[in-house]
Amino acid sequence: MAIIPMAGVALAISLTPTVLAPVTEAASAAPSTATIASVVAAPAQTGDVVAQRGDEGSTVRDLQTKLAGAKFPPGPIDGDYGRRTAAAVSAFQNAVGLPVTGIYDQATADTLASYSPPADSSTEEPEPVPTMSVRQAQQRLVDIGFNPGPVDGKYGRKTRSGLEAFQRHVGIPVTGDIDAATARALNDFTGTAETQPDAPADTQSDTPADSRATGLAGVQRQLAAGPFDPGAADGNYGTKTKNAIWALEKLAGLPMNGTWSDADQSALDQVMNGTIGGPKQSYGRRWVEVDLSQQLLMVYDPGRTEPVLVSHVSSGNGIPWRQGRYSGRSITPVGEFTIFRRISGWRQSSLGIGSLYNPLYFTNSGIAFHGSRSVPSYPASHGCVRVPMHIAEYLPQLLPNGTPVSVRQ
Repeated sequence: MAIIPMAGVALAISLTPTVLAPVTEAASAAPSTATIASVVAAPAQTGDVVAQRGDEGSTVRDLQTKLAGAKFPPGPIDGDYGRRTAAAVSAFQNAVGLPVTGIYDQATADTLASYSPPADSSTEEPEPVPTMSVRQAQQRLVDIGFNPGPVDGKYGRKTRSGLEAFQRHVGIPVTGDIDAATARALNDFTGTAETQPDAPADTQSDTPADSRATGLAGVQRQLAAGPFDPGAADGNYGTKTKNAIWALEKLAGLPMNGTWSDADQSALDQVMNGTIGGPKQSYGRRWVEVDLSQQLLMVYDPGRTEPVLVSHVSSGNGIPWRQGRYSGRSITPVGEFTIFRRISGWRQSSLGIGSLYNPLYFTNSGIAFHGSRSVPSYPASHGCVRVPMHIAEYLPQLLPNGTPVSVRQ
C-alpha cells in the first residue's frame, strides 16, 4: 500500500557567459580550501566527536544555539543534527580555518565557545517594506494550505477568512488585510496549515488521505540521510516532503506523483549506492549541474558518484514577456558558467518582474539560483532557476563564489 503520498526573475539576454571548462577526472585538482564540505559529513578520523549528522538531543540544541549566536544559522533550534546544522558547522569551520568536515568535534567546540562574530559592517541597502497583491496573497495562502477561495485577484469573504486564519497562526494582528506584516509573514512562512488548529474548517490542501500513515517520518529520515531535503521528520506530508519525493522520482525516471511506493524505495537505495544519479561532468571542486529537461538541480563533490544535494527546481518557461519599456524571453541559458555574485535576503528585480531570495548569480545577464515562494512542477520562471525556500536558506553556504555551473537540456 502506498504510504504517502513550491518567482524566479531575470532578464534572459543573449550575452556570452563566463565559461569554466570542465576537467577530466584524471586532471582534477584537490578541492579549494575555501570550498565548503558536503553536508553529508565524512566519518570523523579522530575520537573527539561531540555530535554529528543524525544525532539528537540537548548537545545538538546547545550547538545550534551557539551557531545562531555566532551568525551561522543552523535552521530551527530543535536538537536535530540535520542538513542545515551540518552546513552551518561546515561554514563556521571554513570561516575560522578548521578542517571542514561538518562534524562538531572538540576543536570546533572549543573554537566556537570562544568565538565572537565580527561587528556588522554591512553596507547592504535596507530591506524594502514588503508589498503583495491580492492575487499573490491568495496563491501564497493556497501554497501553504489556507483556503482563500479562487486565486482570482478579488478580495472577498473567503480571502479575508484565509488571511485571518493565517494571521492568528503566526501571531500577528488579525486584520484580514494584506498589510506589511502579513506580506512579510506570508513570504517567510515555511510550515503548513494542516498542523494548525486555527486553520478554517474548509481548508484545502493537496495532502493525500494516507499521508499521516505510520512510516512517513521514516521515509523523511531516509530521504534526509541521502541527498534530498524533505524538511523535518515529523510525519506530516507538506510541500517540502512532496518536493523531495518529486526530485527522487525525476532523478530515477519514475512517474512524478509525489506518492511513496516500492519503486521509490528502490530508487532511493540505488541513489545511495551510486547506481543512479551520478554526475555528467567532472571538475576539481564542488559543482552544480542543472537538468532542464527534468527540472532538477544536483550538487556534486569530486571523487563521489552520489550527489551531495538533489532538488526539484523550476526554470525559464520560454514565454516572451514585457514590463513597461523592458521585454525579453524567459529562457534559462544552456552552457558552462560560474557563480560570481550573491545577495543575502530578498532582492527585487531591477526590471520589476519579481522577487528573488538569496540569489546566486551565474550569468552576466542576471540569471541566478534563488529561493521562490512558488516552485511548480513545470518551467515557470522568467529565466532564473527557482529552488524551494527551505533549500535556498542554506544553498549559499554550499555554493561559494567560483562554483562551476553546468546547465544542459
